[in-house]
Amino acid sequence: MSRVRSSASRLIPTILALCVVLGTGAASAGKNVGSINFTLGNKRMSGDSLRVTVDGDTIRLYPWFLSAPRTGAAGDTLGPGNPMQPALGVELTWGHEGWPALIALDVLHSYDDGIQKFPAINLGPLVIPPANVRRRARTIEVALGARRAWKVLGLSPYLGAGGTWVRASVAYEMSDPSQGQFGSLGPSVGGSDAAFGYWAGGGVYRRFGPRFQIGLTGRYSKATIDLPGTRVVGESGHYRLVPVTLPGVDAGGKHFGIVVGWSFPNR
Repeated sequence: MSRVRSSASRLIPTILALCVVLGTGAASAGKNVGSINFTLGNKRMSGDSLRVTVDGDTIRLYPWFLSAPRTGAAGDTLGPGNPMQPALGVELTWGHEGWPALIALDVLHSYDDGIQKFPAINLGPLVIPPANVRRRARTIEVALGARRAWKVLGLSPYLGAGGTWVRASVAYEMSDPSQGQFGSLGPSVGGSDAAFGYWAGGGVYRRFGPRFQIGLTGRYSKATIDLPGTRVVGESGHYRLVPVTLPGVDAGGKHFGIVVGWSFPNR
């Protein structure tokens, strides 16, 4: 078990114990308070590359870059792409008046896909047909922790932190675009992994009326997993996918978005 996973596994029971301690004060505390917020934004995944060895060659692979690399006007490679995934989430906050912080339960889902095209290769008497590789990736985070909000000049800034469970899955699907109207499907590689980690975040919103609120939110999370990857090679008359294990991939990221929801009770 990695150092990050080990520390995270110790953090989760601590957060659960905190929630129990807060919950024991419910009988003597005041009325329920909290909010339900929905988030819409983007989750920026790690842009770091990993060194892996494939067929005796050491290469760099970028786990979260799903589409073709960015190129300049002269065709030179400028970068591996954009590791951004559209994300939807919900932030639940619940507690009692008088608590120093409220219980936070968040769920965040992100997904993206992209296609990288590999041209035909003419090797004299042998021609390797073109190939497209569609890459799909998604993550889901289930986070538990504590959150507190303040009232400042008509706004409500808030901060929170705790432990999170992150599951990530990827799929790589190869097809031959030269076969038929929609091409023909070829080999595929995929898999998933999950791990515990941590999160911290906050935001600010403004209330309109007794319940409705809208604002901005941001969070950072980290959880290290082992993720399947691939290398595309052209040989023996065709392109093929070579499975690769990518160890130590960060499935967390930086999430920024808008938040829309309502609070209870009426204020």
